[in-house]
Amino acid sequence: MPPMSKSPEPPSVPLTATRIAEMKMVDNGANPTVLPVRKITSSWTGHILDKDNGKYTDSAYAMKLELTMVQLWDYIFDPPPRPHDMYKPRARRAWASNRQLACSFLKRALSAPEQKLCAEEEDPIALWSYLKERHGGAAPIKQVRLLQEALTT
Repeated sequence: MPPMSKSPEPPSVPLTATRIAEMKMVDNGANPTVLPVRKITSSWTGHILDKDNGKYTDSAYAMKLELTMVQLWDYIFDPPPRPHDMYKPRARRAWASNRQLACSFLKRALSAPEQKLCAEEEDPIALWSYLKERHGGAAPIKQVRLLQEALTT
């Protein structure tokens, strides 16, 4: 039996502007590394988070459940790496869109004054951290305020 010949290596193609444009057109359409989250059809039914209502723990748990159900939880606690802009533009757009959806979903659970405070935040990790820092101790503070009011009357 004659020895099998190796198949020839494909010629290497230099990365020119034309070649990069071709790569963008091909992208990874059949097998994207990041899938876009489709339209979120559920509306927020949990507590509306406000600084004075002291419901952070309940709201955080409800948000976690809802974010998991709409497949956005990972964008807050275990985010996928940012796909390369040049080599995976579709995956990059899906990644950016999913991050915006995660932020929007979190903001829908806030009262109007709270939404205004974090309106410019576009990073879901930073937004969650901000909400946790701002509201995490809200219940004890409210209890102290109520005790102070009760003692002064």
